Amino acid sequence: MFSTHASKQDSILLDNKEFFFLAGILGSDHLLGVEDPFQGRLAEEIACEWHKTKTLLLEKGYLIKGKNEIQLSIPPTVFSSVAIACLAERACWIKFSVYGETCESYLHVTNERVVRVSKGNEITTCYRLDDLGTIEEACSRIMDEIDMQDGSHIDMPALFFSQQHFNELYEESHDLDVDVLSRKFAEVTDDIEGSISLAKCLKFRSGEGEFHLSIWTGHTWETQQAAFLMNGSVNWLVRKSINSDQDWLVASPTCKKKFQNMLLMWLKESSQSDVR
Repeated sequence: MFSTHASKQDSILLDNKEFFFLAGILGSDHLLGVEDPFQGRLAEEIACEWHKTKTLLLEKGYLIKGKNEIQLSIPPTVFSSVAIACLAERACWIKFSVYGETCESYLHVTNERVVRVSKGNEITTCYRLDDLGTIEEACSRIMDEIDMQDGSHIDMPALFFSQQHFNELYEESHDLDVDVLSRKFAEVTDDIEGSISLAKCLKFRSGEGEFHLSIWTGHTWETQQAAFLMNGSVNWLVRKSINSDQDWLVASPTCKKKFQNMLLMWLKESSQSDVR
């Protein structure tokens, strides 16, 4: 078992080839969120690229040559974060927008630490790895970045929709006023008060986001997902079906504490998973 104990450190910056090179050294076969830069390449091309990548990693200090000049090793501070990012059996993709600013990243989770992997933008092939500390520390940091307020009206019942119908209304919400949107929600839910609250939150939202929690089964990633909407006074948690033969969506009012506890519970389910 790899040791994952390490103090917090500066960010590690890797392009996709460097990431895959280190993942290969560590024996990872389920690197999540990073496109394979060698897919479709000829063996000769891959060998040449790997030599170039190894040279770059040595120059960065992310690889170290042994005394015999043949054996390679990874410095402990780099090893800790890369091992978790490559081998953790639990991950959470997060994308959220707050006041027009969008953030997207993967959290790779063990029972000891959480490492965040993020890209600068959709075009770049460079990835940034940050050690966020324990699960509790990582959860608190994410909640600070989301900037969710306490929220009110959490005693209202959940609203049930067809996922397809809700998505259609979500897309139309830019062109509808609050009254019309509220009526359309109420036609489905028969809950006037809840429909008005959800319509106002959707129409005047200060932020929104998605979470996809994935667990490695040994063969593939299994995923469940949730989303949220907030407008400074009311927060809504949105859960929906992911199976193609199902079409349901549930929107529930939530407070900051309840939402944070849900996220913490999700991430803490990794307590039985570890870097192997």
